Amino acid sequence: MTRRSLRQSGFSLAELLVTSLIFGIGLLGLAALQVSTLRSNSGGRNRVTAAALAEGCLGAIQTEGSMSWSIAAGVMGTPNYTGVRVYTGANAIGTFGTFDLNGFPVVAGDPTQVFSVGWVRLAPTAATPTLAITNMNLNEYVVTVTWQDQAVDAQGTAMDPTSLSLSRLVRYGVQP
Repeated sequence: MTRRSLRQSGFSLAELLVTSLIFGIGLLGLAALQVSTLRSNSGGRNRVTAAALAEGCLGAIQTEGSMSWSIAAGVMGTPNYTGVRVYTGANAIGTFGTFDLNGFPVVAGDPTQVFSVGWVRLAPTAATPTLAITNMNLNEYVVTVTWQDQAVDAQGTAMDPTSLSLSRLVRYGVQP
């Protein structure tokens, strides 16, 4: 007969089950971290796209203001502004458009719509500190981009939309 050694080699079933349990808990933690990371990256991308859309709107407003100013000053063409004034005209509020996830224009209400961009012209009044710059025909424009990062939270409660606002002083030629 052979003698069995007192030292065993290998793992017992209990040791393997405990190891599998610890490994499984670790994998669940990594999966939760992955979901959180994806959600954060999506929110960051939306903020970058919103900032680019707001800058684009402010650029369009400033371009129209510069053209209006140059024509009114007689630097370009006739003293009358012949273009259709969208931003520096009589309106003090308007929409720049609606956009999809990548910042491309879409029709309002389209299922791919993510961003909505609007603007407001804050005209100087006696109560505002910008009254001193009215001789330069400067007005402040505020562009607000609104989007929905997530429809509902973990508890199923509807979440408020996210928004980003940028403002800029723009000079224009003819007082609205």
